Amino acid sequence: MKINKILLAAGMLLAGLSTARAQNVILDQNIYSYRDGGEFTAHTTPNNFLDNYAPSAILNGGFETFCVQSTVDFYPGTKYSYVLTDTESTGQKLTMGTAFLYDQFATGTLSGYDYTDAATRKADNGELQSALWAFQGQTILGGFPSISGDPYYNLAITDLGGSSAAFAPSNGAYGVDILQMYNTNGAPAQAQLVIATPEPPTILLCLFAGILLIFFNRKKMLRPAGRALR
Repeated sequence: MKINKILLAAGMLLAGLSTARAQNVILDQNIYSYRDGGEFTAHTTPNNFLDNYAPSAILNGGFETFCVQSTVDFYPGTKYSYVLTDTESTGQKLTMGTAFLYDQFATGTLSGYDYTDAATRKADNGELQSALWAFQGQTILGGFPSISGDPYYNLAITDLGGSSAAFAPSNGAYGVDILQMYNTNGAPAQAQLVIATPEPPTILLCLFAGILLIFFNRKKMLRPAGRALR
């Protein structure tokens, strides 16, 4: 009976956590956005991730992000569900070059990036978007600069020690993840970038799972001793 009650309580808690962890995102265009790329403002729930960003990378209560893919669309102002992953919907891994550049941008330390002047910032984020697409193996769309001479593309390759390192999978480096969006039908929409940290429900879930594991292992170890005493 005790085990059944514990399992019932576990099921109720997991159901509650699942509901609490429903993850949604809305992307908005801003004064720095291009029609097909550049900076967009992401508003995510339940975790807004804002603690991971410098004030220069926060706008209108959301964090600034960039497109990972150049041939997948989204509709600004539309609510999407999302998951955090290191692989976007077509199977391309997040690369070290992308993670490095986005971390530098998000923490306000990207060399040569003008965070203060609107016109210059828009030009800079066009070059940054081109570099990110290049590291992700994407087509650079018309209206965006070529990576030939792109300062951010060259910065990543130099700082990471060469092209091989810059194009290698990031494997969670810099805390950067892909925020993969899905529409209401479950079809993948545009993938974005985010500096992510574990959410409290995830930590609680792992803790609860550990407690259950200890409990059942203890019951298993004590059971033979109980039989021997009969």
